[in-house]
Amino acid sequence: MSEEEVNQDDIKTEEAEQENNETPEVEKKPDKKALEKERKEIITKMLRIQKEFMELERKTGVTEKDIHHNPQGIVKEYKEEHEKLANRLVDIAHALKGSIRT
Repeated sequence: MSEEEVNQDDIKTEEAEQENNETPEVEKKPDKKALEKERKEIITKMLRIQKEFMELERKTGVTEKDIHHNPQGIVKEYKEEHEKLANRLVDIAHALKGSIRT
Protein backbone atom coordinates (compact mmCIF):
# COMPACT_ATOMS: atom_id res chain seq x y z
CA MET A 1 0.00 0.00 0.00
CA SER A 2 1.32 3.39 -0.90
CA GLU A 3 1.69 6.16 1.64
CA GLU A 4 -1.11 8.12 -0.03
CA GLU A 5 -3.53 5.19 0.34
CA VAL A 6 -2.61 4.81 4.02
CA ASN A 7 -3.22 8.52 4.64
CA GLN A 8 -6.62 8.31 2.92
CA ASP A 9 -7.53 5.30 5.07
CA ASP A 10 -6.52 7.22 8.19
CA ILE A 11 -8.66 10.18 7.13
CA LYS A 12 -11.67 7.94 6.46
CA THR A 13 -11.23 6.26 9.85
CA GLU A 14 -11.03 9.62 11.62
CA GLU A 15 -14.14 10.85 9.81
CA ALA A 16 -16.05 7.70 10.76
CA GLU A 17 -14.99 8.09 14.40
CA GLN A 18 -16.10 11.71 14.41
CA GLU A 19 -19.50 10.77 12.97
CA ASN A 20 -19.98 8.03 15.55
CA ASN A 21 -18.95 10.19 18.48
CA GLU A 22 -21.59 12.45 19.85
CA THR A 23 -20.63 16.02 19.36
CA PRO A 24 -20.57 17.93 22.62
CA GLU A 25 -23.51 20.25 22.95
CA VAL A 26 -22.65 23.82 22.30
CA GLU A 27 -23.30 25.82 25.43
CA LYS A 28 -26.32 27.94 24.65
CA LYS A 29 -26.83 31.35 26.12
CA PRO A 30 -30.23 31.69 27.73
CA ASP A 31 -32.89 33.58 25.83
CA LYS A 32 -33.20 36.49 28.25
CA LYS A 33 -36.48 37.77 26.84
CA ALA A 34 -38.12 34.36 27.17
CA LEU A 35 -36.73 33.93 30.69
CA GLU A 36 -37.96 37.38 31.74
CA LYS A 37 -41.41 36.60 30.34
CA GLU A 38 -41.51 33.25 32.16
CA ARG A 39 -40.31 34.95 35.36
CA LYS A 40 -43.16 37.46 35.20
CA GLU A 41 -45.69 34.69 34.54
CA ILE A 42 -44.40 32.69 37.51
CA ILE A 43 -44.59 35.69 39.82
CA THR A 44 -48.17 36.32 38.68
CA LYS A 45 -49.08 32.67 39.37
CA MET A 46 -47.41 32.75 42.78
CA LEU A 47 -49.31 35.89 43.75
CA ARG A 48 -52.57 34.30 42.60
CA ILE A 49 -51.84 31.17 44.65
CA GLN A 50 -51.01 33.26 47.72
CA LYS A 51 -54.20 35.28 47.35
CA GLU A 52 -56.33 32.14 46.96
CA PHE A 53 -54.61 30.56 49.93
CA MET A 54 -55.21 33.61 52.11
CA GLU A 55 -58.92 33.45 51.23
CA LEU A 56 -58.95 29.75 52.14
CA GLU A 57 -57.13 30.53 55.36
CA ARG A 58 -59.73 33.14 56.31
CA LYS A 59 -62.67 30.88 55.45
CA THR A 60 -61.48 27.60 57.00
CA GLY A 61 -58.97 28.68 59.61
CA VAL A 62 -55.95 26.88 58.16
CA THR A 63 -53.01 27.16 60.56
CA GLU A 64 -49.27 27.12 60.03
CA LYS A 65 -49.20 23.60 61.43
CA ASP A 66 -51.62 22.50 58.68
CA ILE A 67 -49.27 23.91 56.08
CA HIS A 68 -45.93 22.58 57.32
CA HIS A 69 -46.48 19.40 59.31
CA ASN A 70 -48.94 17.31 57.35
CA PRO A 71 -50.54 19.22 54.52
CA GLN A 72 -53.52 17.49 52.96
CA GLY A 73 -55.97 18.19 50.18
CA ILE A 74 -56.04 21.69 48.76
CA VAL A 75 -53.42 22.92 51.25
CA LYS A 76 -51.00 20.28 49.96
CA GLU A 77 -51.74 21.27 46.36
CA TYR A 78 -51.12 24.96 47.09
CA LYS A 79 -47.87 24.19 48.90
CA GLU A 80 -46.53 21.87 46.17
CA GLU A 81 -47.42 24.27 43.36
CA HIS A 82 -45.89 27.23 45.20
CA GLU A 83 -42.66 25.30 45.90
CA LYS A 84 -42.40 24.18 42.27
CA LEU A 85 -42.83 27.74 41.02
CA ALA A 86 -40.38 29.11 43.59
CA ASN A 87 -37.71 26.61 42.54
CA ARG A 88 -38.19 27.47 38.87
CA LEU A 89 -37.92 31.15 39.75
CA VAL A 90 -34.55 30.52 41.41
CA ASP A 91 -33.38 28.57 38.33
CA ILE A 92 -34.38 31.47 36.08
CA ALA A 93 -32.57 33.98 38.30
CA HIS A 94 -29.38 31.92 38.05
CA ALA A 95 -29.74 31.59 34.28
CA LEU A 96 -30.19 35.34 33.89
CA LYS A 97 -27.15 36.10 36.03
CA GLY A 98 -25.05 33.32 34.53
CA SER A 99 -24.44 31.67 37.88
CA ILE A 100 -24.99 28.09 38.97
CA ARG A 101 -27.31 26.81 41.66
CA THR A 102 -25.57 24.96 44.44
